[in-house]
Amino acid sequence: MTSISISQLKQECTKLLSDNLKTSSREISLELNQILLFVLKINNSQLLLKRTISKAQYEKIKKFVNVRATGKPLAYIFKEWSFYGRAFYINSSMLIPRPETELIIDILKEKNILKDNVELLDLGAGSGAIGISAKLETKNKVNLHLSDISKRCVQGIKKNLQKFDMQANVYLSDWFENIPNIKFDLIISNPPYISYKDPHLNELHFEPKRALVSKNDGLADIHKIIKNSTDYLNRQGFIIIEHGYNQKDEVQEIFNRYNFNQVESYKDLLGHYRITKGLFS
Repeated sequence: MTSISISQLKQECTKLLSDNLKTSSREISLELNQILLFVLKINNSQLLLKRTISKAQYEKIKKFVNVRATGKPLAYIFKEWSFYGRAFYINSSMLIPRPETELIIDILKEKNILKDNVELLDLGAGSGAIGISAKLETKNKVNLHLSDISKRCVQGIKKNLQKFDMQANVYLSDWFENIPNIKFDLIISNPPYISYKDPHLNELHFEPKRALVSKNDGLADIHKIIKNSTDYLNRQGFIIIEHGYNQKDEVQEIFNRYNFNQVESYKDLLGHYRITKGLFS
């Protein structure tokens, strides 16, 4: 057998994924297409025209599908994932970038927050996708700083900086613990905000728990970040935090407790408040 039809492959793989994953047929179809595009290194238009693949390609695709059938997310299988239209290196110590987090970049652009020579800290950066994207999305000079508590994340951040030919300061730090005593104009963070009691954690068991969960019903790390940020922000500096869909009121209360002004929350595409901004004045 020198070639295999795409339709035969899709039929086999769809059944395998359907039998093993608790997800919709539409989601399975989309994921299978992602695997095909990734392995074959073609675009959607080329895939529509493709009728057969080689045996070697078939075996490689089946290998990817078999791993996906265990529940392992595609980002960890591909070792890359898209954020704001760019593919970032991802390893299993990093939280997978999600579409709702892209709202942070939208806010920075719409509110014209990234002024020239801004000192920007991406705190608990994971892959570095937020901070790197912020810098790439402005023509102004951004002095970028990124930190994470995980050594593997710090290594991964450096890979992504190299990939995008970018200079930045990278720190191995538990929140502000090892951050230099300098003042920032903007601090952004997507911290752990899920409660240890949240039943949805079962669906996220491949992702690093340390990047997901926090004490005090998911609010402990957010509180720590906002409280300590006042020692690191310039006057008229901003902090922007991602949080859970049902945490807006609690997060705004924390901002107000530490005398932030212009506290404002923003909705994602599903209509949930996911990002809150505050001004230190």
